[in-house]
Amino acid sequence: MEELEKIVRKYYNAVDNNDLETLFSVFSDNIVYERPGYDPIIGMKDFMDFYRSNRIIREGHHTLSNIIVHEPYVIVEGEFKGILKDGTRSYTKFVDVYTFSGNKAVKRHTYFDGQNV
Repeated sequence: MEELEKIVRKYYNAVDNNDLETLFSVFSDNIVYERPGYDPIIGMKDFMDFYRSNRIIREGHHTLSNIIVHEPYVIVEGEFKGILKDGTRSYTKFVDVYTFSGNKAVKRHTYFDGQNV
């Protein structure tokens, strides 16, 4: 269980530091990612395109308040503060639900309580 928590923490650190190589290493090639405001993102190519081009966030920081691990699931509750690409300040609470196969996330579903980013 500790290993999956470390992997998820590594993801948030990578995204906050714009470390795309580390970010992508957390997910399997057949990742399915669902989040409000977007069609499902299916497969590593579309996942990479999302983070490289389509994500509306320019920069920000995730604060994690709860991580629950019940293999193969990891549920993360937290908040995000940042700046969008258009310069707008952003704040939202979120819950991410991950499904793992081994040490790679194969599914992620994000829920927002506030602004959809």
